Amino acid sequence: MPSICRAKAALLRGLKPIFTTQQQASATQKVLSSACSRICIYCDVWKLATLIASHSPISARYNLSTGTPTNSPISSTPSSPVASSPLSQSPTPYGSIIKASKRIEAQFQTQRSQLNSILSFCLVSGADAEEGLRRAHDRCAQAIEDLLDQEEDLEEDLLKNLDDHHYDYQYSYASQYSYSKSSSSYGYSDRRPSMVHVSH
Repeated sequence: MPSICRAKAALLRGLKPIFTTQQQASATQKVLSSACSRICIYCDVWKLATLIASHSPISARYNLSTGTPTNSPISSTPSSPVASSPLSQSPTPYGSIIKASKRIEAQFQTQRSQLNSILSFCLVSGADAEEGLRRAHDRCAQAIEDLLDQEEDLEEDLLKNLDDHHYDYQYSYASQYSYSKSSSSYGYSDRRPSMVHVSH
């Protein structure tokens, strides 16, 4: 365990996980890699903030107008102007996927607002503040886990729809971080592109 919690030091200075540049991503990773070995609310808040900051919504990973991964040539160069997408020919599943995606993204935005309140709370010192911080963190973390579950189910529905129409898709989430609590190190996850363990 570090002599000084780096997450606490960063949060008290008003810093937060950011992935805009490689330097910011490295700084975020450095704080996570030095997480306390014991239960630490500040490390847990940093993990939660990292999860939310690195989250890539399904609408950013898939072209929902064609139902294909955004890095797939199919999404930009359909083979036929008449039959370019299984989803375009199936308005019911297409509409439900779009609607569910927008609902999930709106709820993620609500949790981002909650996170901002939590990060502001981190600037307050004292035992009472830490206890309130734990309660706020746990509520937000549970909500995020629920949203990730919903998004995973939605993605499975989308991929099943594509598979039913014999689409050959290959998509990697290698640009997204994942955090393994057991090993306290980074790795890549082929599920949940923003997967950072948030429970304590």
